[in-house]
Amino acid sequence: MSRLRSSEGFTLVELAIVLVIIGIILGAILKGQALIDNARIKRVENDMRGLEAALWTFFDRYNRFPGDCDRNGLIDTTVYNNRGALDNNPDVLFCTNPARNDDKDAPWAELKATRILSRGADNRDLARNAFGGMFYIGAAHNGRGAYVNAIAVADIPCFVAKAIDASIDGALDSGSGRIRVLTGANVFSDTSDSDNPWANYCSDNEDALVDIIYLFERQP
Repeated sequence: MSRLRSSEGFTLVELAIVLVIIGIILGAILKGQALIDNARIKRVENDMRGLEAALWTFFDRYNRFPGDCDRNGLIDTTVYNNRGALDNNPDVLFCTNPARNDDKDAPWAELKATRILSRGADNRDLARNAFGGMFYIGAAHNGRGAYVNAIAVADIPCFVAKAIDASIDGALDSGSGRIRVLTGANVFSDTSDSDNPWANYCSDNEDALVDIIYLFERQP
């Protein structure tokens, strides 16, 4: 009895084996991508926590946060403004003038001047996150005048923001807890979104880019 063959000359059994092998390869690729994404998410969170530790180390030494040159309790610069905000100028600088310093490089420059961060590194390299966006240090507000010190994580995919929110706050809510979504340049959400978490910012697109902040000092 002759065996059934496809038009290319493969038997049905051979085609089935090829399809199984392709499925296994695709599964391995998808699994590998998931592992890579998880590693990058964890790196963003760890880098953010490491930056928090650097800020508190500076505070323990000098009784103020880096970039709070006027010593009023708030870092002088706002947390986030635009993607070109960091230019590594100043590079290394310790505030001796009690005047306000609005330069977004100032907190990084102080951390380098005191050797808490690598003195020879470019601020832009220190601030870059694992997804190509940036970390920013400064003050943010809730839209009603309550300013707090925070770390911003700019230009990360929604699935990353959600994972970090769940890890730190234990729930997905873009408007409460220590992780908040930035709704403006320096304004963060201050309303619980528990009925529809993150939907207004992700629009069912897990790869949509968002900006979040980490309220490392206190919540308003």
